[in-house]
Amino acid sequence: MDGTLTTPINEYLKQMRREIKVPDGMGTLEYVDSCLEGEAREQAHRRILEIETEAMEHMELSPGLVELLQFLQDNGIRTGVITRNNKLAVDHLINNVVSRQPQEHKGLFAFDPVLDRSFKPTKPSPDSLLYISRLWGIPPEALMMVGDHGDDLLCGVRAGSVAALLRYDDNRHFELQAHVAVDRIDQLVECLTLGFEASSAIADRDRAKAC
Repeated sequence: MDGTLTTPINEYLKQMRREIKVPDGMGTLEYVDSCLEGEAREQAHRRILEIETEAMEHMELSPGLVELLQFLQDNGIRTGVITRNNKLAVDHLINNVVSRQPQEHKGLFAFDPVLDRSFKPTKPSPDSLLYISRLWGIPPEALMMVGDHGDDLLCGVRAGSVAALLRYDDNRHFELQAHVAVDRIDQLVECLTLGFEASSAIADRDRAKAC
């Protein structure tokens, strides 16, 4: 959600990793749930929630998001959300950030479903995207997973879907994991209208890593 639907909150994510002492190469939730136990795990989850709550106060929509959502609605393309954020952050987006939009734009944010981190397993597992595929009755290869992190892209690739990267200065190293990369989210309108080349080498690289 953050870094895709909303602007990045990288400083808060770095603070979270630093305070909880997450090792390099592990995700924050992965580390907390698999490596910590008892009170240590509970304390870590409380601190994650505190930092996320602080970050909510700075939540802003990603530039170009309204334009993309308008295009998707006009063309009957459904939208859902898969996030490792907590439900409070998702509710804040809908009830506070979206509510400040002009009335004619509010209907663009009818995401369904919205899967927060209570849906297990979380990204990079493809389970959440495959769930949406079944729910909508649309094959996964007809879906696009858009995100700003390698785990978003892996989720898409492992589901057999198109993986699109919303590119920033500090996440360009994920570009090789994406079928398509854009600098503003509304640039996906052109990709969806004119088409694009999606290399099969992406899936091949992921299979190689899994072996």
